[in-house]
Amino acid sequence: MLISARSLCWANPPDYLATRELPDNVGELPSPLEEVIVQPTGWRLASRLTEPFFRDSILSVEPRSFYRYVDDAEGLHEAFTTGGEMAFTTGWWRDTLQLGVAGYTTQPLATPHDPGGTGLLRPNGGGFSVLGQAWAKIKTGPATATLFRQEMELPFINGDDTRMIPNTFEAYRVDIVPSDVFRFGFAYVTDEKTKTSAEFRPMSEVAGVRGIDRGTSVAGFILGSKQDTYIGAINELTWDLLNIAYAEASRTWQISDDFQLRGELQFVDQRSVGEELLGQFATQLYGASLSASYRSGVISMSFTSTADDSKILRPFGGPPAFNSIMISDFDAAGENSFGLGVSYDFARLGLKGVTAFANYAHGELPAGQHEDEIDVTTDYRVASGQLKNIWLRLRYGYNSPSNQASTNDFRVILNYTFAF
Repeated sequence: MLISARSLCWANPPDYLATRELPDNVGELPSPLEEVIVQPTGWRLASRLTEPFFRDSILSVEPRSFYRYVDDAEGLHEAFTTGGEMAFTTGWWRDTLQLGVAGYTTQPLATPHDPGGTGLLRPNGGGFSVLGQAWAKIKTGPATATLFRQEMELPFINGDDTRMIPNTFEAYRVDIVPSDVFRFGFAYVTDEKTKTSAEFRPMSEVAGVRGIDRGTSVAGFILGSKQDTYIGAINELTWDLLNIAYAEASRTWQISDDFQLRGELQFVDQRSVGEELLGQFATQLYGASLSASYRSGVISMSFTSTADDSKILRPFGGPPAFNSIMISDFDAAGENSFGLGVSYDFARLGLKGVTAFANYAHGELPAGQHEDEIDVTTDYRVASGQLKNIWLRLRYGYNSPSNQASTNDFRVILNYTFAF
């Protein structure tokens, strides 16, 4: 879909979007409300044919290995897993129809301590496989419909690809792009397969209401240019449970060839609706961020404030709040938070393929409580040679709240894309 929430500041990306590559400057950042389309790579099965539907078909295999060690208030959680994704995508038939499927698997290699608590496997620590995507795209004029099982990257409804496999959804959506500066879309999401499950369940059940089948209606738009000024908004209504409205605006200033500034504002409103099957609540989050980039470095400062009535709910994926980082989202009821982020591409120093970003956030909670978190992520991507397409990621996060035990979270992720 054309609507996709994300923080513009890649020095401080929400954790669910932290798998994307860092740009060199804020001027290259895509709109936070525009979906990033990742073109499949892999084996082109029928490159000698002339019919695009067959000629442009691609089989991709992307294995992933993941080690996670978490020590938190609930105890020690540790697992080492392997698995990944295999996908097949056709080309376009008469520039009108395209088909795609994708399967995922996650399997345990070593499970020393409560592996289910790592989020890499089923809650009982077992592995599983699932057909996570099976979709058809139908295109006519400026409109494209995507039907059945698919990836989605919306505010609060997204893949949240921070473990072994992402969330995927059964949905029916239409994206319309009438011009370069205006686009809008609609969707109805019936079911979700979460990161630790092989079953697609109704959105209402994923949100915590068993025995009830309710879906989520979505509508959103974006107006303006991602290189200059834009505004965008989206509304997600899960019938008889909750309504989530999200809006964001941004302005980019090109100070010089090497120096850019970007300012952002965001707003979230969540409230119970209809039969209020999740209970009665209403809450809001306000956020502001300022980012600056110079050559290959980006630095950001951000502030968020959550209303006193309720925390921000996120039953279907990661939240888009500026200070949502590795361990905490800093959006508890009545919480005010300040964040600082930095990122750098070390290619300018002769270390091609090495990038890193770090985040610090401080949250003030009611009754004099507080929390602090610092995260560091280092990536190495091999761009050429026999090991091309290997991506090694090291992540460490430490969260220290004043009212409970601290959390240590260490992750090692190895991704690979086969180039047949």
